[in-house]
Amino acid sequence: MLTTYPPLKTGSLLAGHHTPAGEQKALVLLDKNGQKVIYKTFAAGERMPTHHAPAEVLVTVLAGRLVITVLETSTEVEAGDYLVIPAGAPHALDCLEAARILIFR
Repeated sequence: MLTTYPPLKTGSLLAGHHTPAGEQKALVLLDKNGQKVIYKTFAAGERMPTHHAPAEVLVTVLAGRLVITVLETSTEVEAGDYLVIPAGAPHALDCLEAARILIFR
């Protein structure tokens, strides 16, 4: 019996060998069983206002520099850094220089 699978998804989020993801603001890379991996881009000076996530969120910075404020505590992050936001915690983002991030929620 032959098993069929969906086509393989590939791309480059930085400067790899695959087709670049492009300049869209957000791209859901994976959505499975209610969990998502989201690629987002931000321009310098861009802001994401305070909001809440129902579940824990992991933010990984691929490029750029941002300030992420969680529970009124601001943390500057840059390429290579990550931050775990507790479930339900109010958080906001201020982009200091053009940035690319991965969000796991």
